[in-house]
Amino acid sequence: MQFPHIHIIAAAAVMALATGSPARCQDVWHATRALLPGDVIRKDDVVAHPLQHPLPEALNSDQDIVGQQIKRRVQADRPLTDRDVGPRTAVLASTPVSVLWTSGTLRMEMEGRAEESGALGDEIRVLNTASGRTIRGIVAGDGMVEIRSVP
Repeated sequence: MQFPHIHIIAAAAVMALATGSPARCQDVWHATRALLPGDVIRKDDVVAHPLQHPLPEALNSDQDIVGQQIKRRVQADRPLTDRDVGPRTAVLASTPVSVLWTSGTLRMEMEGRAEESGALGDEIRVLNTASGRTIRGIVAGDGMVEIRSVP
């Protein structure tokens, strides 16, 4: 006695595996607790799980997001998306910063006030508190902006 419906089910399962259906979804990062804007992601804040429903902007678990910053509120057990996570802010707007100016071998350090927030490598505006002029520099570290001049 033959069971033709078994062959159909087996063929459907093989097709599903070959086409990358949800049965073979890649794991994505999920929050293990409620995360708030400004939180820096620690290893125990996220866990990799497959998605129950397709979400194209979900962050695949092969992406290293530990050390990045939460940009908007994320509920526990929710998948993280591109909009939820970004580089850690190293300089906050309206806070004092050290400004390092270099030109060849000449170096000068002064105090300023950040006019904008920025992550490492971002160009931001900084108020030179001594002269009252606004300058542009690159965020080089926590509370530090660098300006390079060509000699």
